[in-house]
Amino acid sequence: MSALTILLTIFLAILAYSMVNIGMALEKKGAAELPHIEEQSFLQNIKNFLKNKFWLIGFMLTNIQWVFFLIALEYGSLSLVTPMMGVGLVVLVIFSYFYLKEPISKLEIIGILCIIIGVVILGATNPNEEPFYSLDEMITKLSSLGSIIFFIVSTILASLLVIISIFRKFSFADIAFGFSGGIASGIGVIFSKAFMSGIDFANFGGSFLASVIRWEWWIFLLILATFNVVSMVLPLIGFQRGKAIIVTPIFAILGLITPVIGGIIIFSEWSALNVGYVIAKICALVIIVVGVTILSFYSVKQPTLLEENSSEELLKIQND
Repeated sequence: MSALTILLTIFLAILAYSMVNIGMALEKKGAAELPHIEEQSFLQNIKNFLKNKFWLIGFMLTNIQWVFFLIALEYGSLSLVTPMMGVGLVVLVIFSYFYLKEPISKLEIIGILCIIIGVVILGATNPNEEPFYSLDEMITKLSSLGSIIFFIVSTILASLLVIISIFRKFSFADIAFGFSGGIASGIGVIFSKAFMSGIDFANFGGSFLASVIRWEWWIFLLILATFNVVSMVLPLIGFQRGKAIIVTPIFAILGLITPVIGGIIIFSEWSALNVGYVIAKICALVIIVVGVTILSFYSVKQPTLLEENSSEELLKIQND
């Protein structure tokens, strides 16, 4: 992979994650204004969300970004692309500063610096060549024992947390739904790369047609769509039933770490690196996670729906 290709991959990933972070912020604002999802019918939920302009604009941004994200995954590895989520949060902070007039704290500046340092290290230690996987090669990778164990363990863990929280009347919902949503998002990212396997932009028409006639490609698309929908719904419930300041960083961290681990286990992305590069990448990821955690905490500026409803109910009682 040439330096120009690495820069292009990083740029596209940053653009995609910037759009998704701003979009999620708008979706969160919209969700906080709506009734509980589980208390409404399916059709009523659709009507509620589509009538809310903040959620609708956010939804459009989080979906349009997939075009740029998929192209980035086509040229770059999971362990290079997904940490750009941190830069997306930096863009969100800058967006909030200039357009929402929200001040930037000293801790946020530290978080921004951490992310920038981590991204620079990741870019500098990225291998010169990124393998291109055919659809058959991708099928082999995803059907390996290590891949199957990774997906089973991840899915069971995410499902158990949600089930336990629901049975305990949504106790620790912010942790459970943020954690599970992040895992679902990470698995969706992995299958996004699988979805793009075999598609060569130099011969897009021919390679695309060769992929879509394979039933395995459609399975990848179905799994990708399923996990993306789940990763969108779970944080919304977490926002409504818990504290957004807890949901957001947990979701971001798990959404970053899950595909990186998946890339190491499934695609052996770090196998060709020497020990020094591996240590550098681990340090870079830790630095980025610290930065993401800081910015995630400070990116939550508004109360959850339950807090707003409680305030309204208290105000009504006082007025009565």
